[in-house]
Amino acid sequence: MMMDPTQNFDDDDALDIDLDKLPTDEKEAIMSHVTPDDSAPTDAFSLGQNDLRREVSFFNDDALRLQEEFDREHVSERDSRMKQKIQVGMAAKSYLRETIKRKREQMDTELREEIDELADNPKLEVWLDLVKANTTPVEALLRINSVATRALSKVLQFNLGLRALNLSGNHLNDMAGKALANVLRRNNTLVKLEVEGNNFGPATVKEFAAALTTNAGLTYLSLESNPLTNDDNDYSGIAALGTMLTTNSTLTSLNLWRTRLGIEGGKALAKGMSENKTMLCLDIGNNKVALNDAMAISKSLADNLERYDAVQRKKGEMKKGQIEAAERARKQHEEERKQKEHEQWLEVRRVERQCERDRIEAERQRKLKEEEDRQRQISDRKAAERAAQLELEKKKKKKGGKKKK
Repeated sequence: MMMDPTQNFDDDDALDIDLDKLPTDEKEAIMSHVTPDDSAPTDAFSLGQNDLRREVSFFNDDALRLQEEFDREHVSERDSRMKQKIQVGMAAKSYLRETIKRKREQMDTELREEIDELADNPKLEVWLDLVKANTTPVEALLRINSVATRALSKVLQFNLGLRALNLSGNHLNDMAGKALANVLRRNNTLVKLEVEGNNFGPATVKEFAAALTTNAGLTYLSLESNPLTNDDNDYSGIAALGTMLTTNSTLTSLNLWRTRLGIEGGKALAKGMSENKTMLCLDIGNNKVALNDAMAISKSLADNLERYDAVQRKKGEMKKGQIEAAERARKQHEEERKQKEHEQWLEVRRVERQCERDRIEAERQRKLKEEEDRQRQISDRKAAERAAQLELEKKKKKKGGKKKK
């Protein structure tokens, strides 16, 4: 059951608690406020012969008296149950009020810390602006404390530019670890996260494991040199990490070198790796992991690597085939282009030759016409000359005839 910090618990009707849906720790905390029920049922073996006879006899007067007694017991037990229910409700309300108040105070404290850190750290403000504007570099190595990490994580959840983040050696605590896990719940752009040499414990590992169950972007995570089991006292985080390995198919490299895994942690990781098909590198060195678990993890990694190589070879063959097909298509396209250019060249030459023939024919026709015109002019001139000559001869004849007379 998730508790809303904004819910009003001052109204008695505002609370409807289903204890069975509460986390175990919260249910136990509530029940610790409730007075235990020490009542016990009647011991049948303590009844005498007459009592037993009276309990099971069929005489009407005995049955009536027994029924009256049962009725009184029923009323008494019912009242007791009602009081217990009211007591549980009041205890739950009291507990939740305290929890909400504590969480609100914690949130207020964290917010004030982040505001103060922002005021004291101008570089942090610059980074927040870069993250909000998606103008960060692709990779970043930052030297910031836990408070600054919390502030940065709130905006980093929605960033689409940063792909690799290194926060190693910053002495970050579990609150900062939880904030980074929230980043992984929303951000699928970040592919590499290095948080080596911090103070992350089981709480951070649990949050990371939960986030990586749904994260589809991160491929590399380094938790090297973090006390992930709280000095071998709490393996719950590593157990969650092992469970995460059974479902995550994106993470390919996980560095857990010198994180105090121990035998229990190695066993949890070996179990998770037995169902993992994509992890290629899992560093569990310097952790006192049992030899058989280390060998099992190595075998799982070898199987995954073989599977990965097979997929890559297949991809390579497919890519080679695609390249060859593309080259064949390119050559065919080039041949078609050359053929088209050749045909276009031939067409241009044909048109040019036709134009030349048309020009020659037009020139021949022009000259022929000129010759015809010249011949006609000559003919006309000769005809005019003959006509003039005849006219002259005619005049001469007339003149000669007049002289003879």
